[in-house]
Amino acid sequence: MKKLYILIAIAVTAISSSSCEKWLEATSSTQISAEKLFSTRSGFHEALSGVYIDMGSENCYGKDYTWFVNDLACYPYVIQSDATYSIWQSHLYEGPSATLTIKYMWKGGYNVIANVNKILQELDEHRDIITDDTEYNLMKGELLAIRAYLHFDIMRMFGLDNWNGDNADKLTVPYVTKYDKEPTKQKSYSETAAMLLDDINTSLECLKEDPVTGNEPSTFENEMNTDGFWSNRTKHLNYYAVEALAARVYLWEKDYSKAKKMARNVIDSTLINGTVSWVDAQAQVNKTNNDYRDWTFSQEQIFSLEVTGLYSIVSDNLFTSTSTIKVASNIVSDLFPVIDSTGAVSGAEDIRGPAMALKYTSNGYIPYKLYGSSSYAIAYRNRMPMIRISEMYYILAEAACHDKDYPAFVDAINEVRSHRGITDKYTVSRFTNIKDCQRELTNEYEREFINEGQLFYFIKRTYGDYGMPENITVNATPDNLIYPYPESETTYGHIQEK
Repeated sequence: MKKLYILIAIAVTAISSSSCEKWLEATSSTQISAEKLFSTRSGFHEALSGVYIDMGSENCYGKDYTWFVNDLACYPYVIQSDATYSIWQSHLYEGPSATLTIKYMWKGGYNVIANVNKILQELDEHRDIITDDTEYNLMKGELLAIRAYLHFDIMRMFGLDNWNGDNADKLTVPYVTKYDKEPTKQKSYSETAAMLLDDINTSLECLKEDPVTGNEPSTFENEMNTDGFWSNRTKHLNYYAVEALAARVYLWEKDYSKAKKMARNVIDSTLINGTVSWVDAQAQVNKTNNDYRDWTFSQEQIFSLEVTGLYSIVSDNLFTSTSTIKVASNIVSDLFPVIDSTGAVSGAEDIRGPAMALKYTSNGYIPYKLYGSSSYAIAYRNRMPMIRISEMYYILAEAACHDKDYPAFVDAINEVRSHRGITDKYTVSRFTNIKDCQRELTNEYEREFINEGQLFYFIKRTYGDYGMPENITVNATPDNLIYPYPESETTYGHIQEK
């Protein structure tokens, strides 16, 4: 891997409401020297905020890792002949447009990791600046979590699907832990997964006094958080978000017991202490003005990014008269069966579908999850969901499916559906085998995570066990859901091919 250069934005933060306006006045090209940046406590805050902002760039979660490349590669959208879309829907990764995008996806993720490693290095060298142990641990814990989060997704996008089986000894993407000009050598999947979990476990240890847990020192607000930087914890990788990340990793490794344990703890903790709460489905439907609907269900997000100008990024693809990212009517009728031939809702309906979030047009349905006009409610604006409480229930459901515990599977699925405006509950008799469970879980991922890129990982992880989901219109398999390494990495010997 080539040397990655640090770019730290100043006058940041999209994660602290007190400085949101300040960030909007800055530009991503604004830079100051590391020596000056890390000479003050506020400089460290700005550096950490800059990392979250970089995560929301178009080459990362603001576009390519979520609603565009990852979603187009697997979601049952209407198939397009336009090359902008067809290269991803047809998995034509070798052309110049695709190779350039993939190059910047790789670079975007590793630049965030480089910035994280730079801040971690400076954090340990400047304990005279960050003197409070709680604040030091909060910052270190978040940085390690970000490093793990990015590496996990890069491994899943650019790597193979089965880390514990035949692929355990094969080389995967570099797990970079130092800010260094020397390329990081690749390790095996098993070794790299161990490094990933080590970062997660160390992060959890550091975040034990995270305010989200209620375990922060009694002096925290008056002494450490007077500027509000450590508020809005769901816009940081907080303690419970890191537990949720651990649940994702364990699920990917098919360690269902640990995945279930982590997911259950996240559910029990966050819903009880009010970190998250379920959206009121009926209230959202009753809001007839689009500008006041919480399209991303923000109160359910354990972790989200604030992507500056998100609507302007997505609008040409989703919200113009020529928008082409649409879901076919027959797919929608399969997922949301209480609609008629004109697209109208004929009864109580899931708010993720035509009742609210999918808008009917003559040639398909437009997803409105990432809607946000210039007058859109500030509380909901620019939100990119990263980890939701609903996903924790799906992890419980998948673990139950694996254990053939069909009552537990039904309970987990029904819990999510009950908060989506659906009054009819599934019964256990509907699910008599693992295939029945997998089919419904796939449908739930399609309903819940449109525009978020999560279906990409679900298909890649479960295909070997269950095969191709029935209504996926693109030929999505683990083999064609692997992005090739950038040529710049393989040509100069920094990366060995898979």
